[in-house]
Amino acid sequence: MIPFRLLMMIAQALAEPTSASSHQSLVLVRGEGFRPELKEVELQDLSSDLRFDGKYFKIVKGVDEVPILLNDSDPELRLKAGTVYYHLSLARQFWVQHLSSEFVKSLPPLVIRLEMTRAFSDLAHYQHEGVTPEYNNALSIPPGEPMEGVGGDPWGNEIWFRPKKQIFTRDLPGSGLSSSGNPISAYLQALTRPIKDSVASRLIQITLQQWFHPATLVTPYRNQVLQQVGTLALGSLILKGSRYLDSWFLEKYYYLDTAMIPEIIYHEFSHIALSDQLKLTLSTPVLEGLADYFATAISGNPEIASNIRQYSLSMPKDGRNPIRYDPAFETLYYSNSDFVLSTLWRVRDLFPEHADSLILKARLRLSTARSDIRHDLIRALLETCRDGCQAPRADRLRLMQSFEEKGF
Repeated sequence: MIPFRLLMMIAQALAEPTSASSHQSLVLVRGEGFRPELKEVELQDLSSDLRFDGKYFKIVKGVDEVPILLNDSDPELRLKAGTVYYHLSLARQFWVQHLSSEFVKSLPPLVIRLEMTRAFSDLAHYQHEGVTPEYNNALSIPPGEPMEGVGGDPWGNEIWFRPKKQIFTRDLPGSGLSSSGNPISAYLQALTRPIKDSVASRLIQITLQQWFHPATLVTPYRNQVLQQVGTLALGSLILKGSRYLDSWFLEKYYYLDTAMIPEIIYHEFSHIALSDQLKLTLSTPVLEGLADYFATAISGNPEIASNIRQYSLSMPKDGRNPIRYDPAFETLYYSNSDFVLSTLWRVRDLFPEHADSLILKARLRLSTARSDIRHDLIRALLETCRDGCQAPRADRLRLMQSFEEKGF
C-alpha cells in the first residue's frame, strides 16, 4: 500500500512545474545599524512556481506536507515563509561556500514547519493534538522513523518554528516567580550560601594568620574582619531590597516569534550543519553556544535577537558579554546563556580570518552529551590551534590569555 504522504507528494509533483525558478518575496532583514526592516528579495532555487518548495527547503504549515502557497491568503504566513526561506538560503550558502561543508552540501531538502505547536516524539515524529501545545521557541529535529505499530512514514532533518504567544513572566516554567519572587531575588538567594561560605573561609584564614603569622598580614586584622562582615551585610541588604521588585517583574510578559528573527533561523540551521558530529539528542551549553557562534558569524554581528521588540520580548544574547566563567554555566539550566558565545567570539576577535574554520574543526574533538566548557571545549580549541594555527605556539598563548580573561 502506498503511504498517503507519498501520494500527496506525487500528486503535487504532477500538478506543478518543477524547473528551478525564483520569486520576489517580502522578507524581514537586518538593515543599517542591525535594525530590522522589510525588504523585497528574490528567493532562489524554487522547484515550484506556486509554492515555497525549493531545491533545499520546503516550507509547510504545522503538520501539513504540502508547501505553503507563494500567494497564500494570509500575509503574515507569507511573510514568515519568505523570511525563513531567504535566511535559510543564506545560512546554507555560508556553510557550503565559506566553510566548505560537504555534509551540508549533501543534505537532502529540509522540511521547515511554521506555526508548529505539536511536541516532538522520537517514536512517532510528533505527539497527538491533545498534548499541551508549545509556543515561543524553535527546534531542530533529527531524522527518524515511527515505532513499529504506530504508523506513519520516516522523516528526515526538520526545523520547527513555534508560533508567538504572549505569556506572563510569572507563568514561565522555571521562572520561580510563583514561589520565590522575581528572578533577581531568586538569583541572589541562590548566591547567599556560597557568599557565606567564602566569608567564613576568609575569616578563618586571616584569624589563623593573626594568631600564628601576624607579619604576613598586609592589611590590619581588624580592617579585614570589618571588610568581610561588611560584604556579608551588604549582600543581605541587597537581597532584602530586591524583593520589593516583585510587582515589577510579575507584570512583565514574554513572547518570541522565532520565524521572524534571522539569527534564530541561522542558529537552528547551524544545529543541523553540526549534527554530523554533534547529534541532535540533547541541548547542552556547548552545543547551544556553538550554534549561537555560527549564527552570529553568518549575520556578521555578535548579537542575537536584539532590537527586534515587535517579534521578541526576551533577553537577547551578546557575544561581547564580559561575563566570567562560573561552574553553573556547565548545567543544562544555562544552556541558553551567552557565555559560550562570548568565549568563542573572543576567538573571532583574535583570528578574524580563521576563527570560523578553527571552531568548526574543534567540534570534531567534542561529543554531544559529555563535553563541558571548562575542560572539553577549551582543550579542543587549544589542540585544534596546535595542529592548525599559522603560529601554533604564539597563537595558543593568545588563546590562553583570552580564556584566562574569561575566568578559566
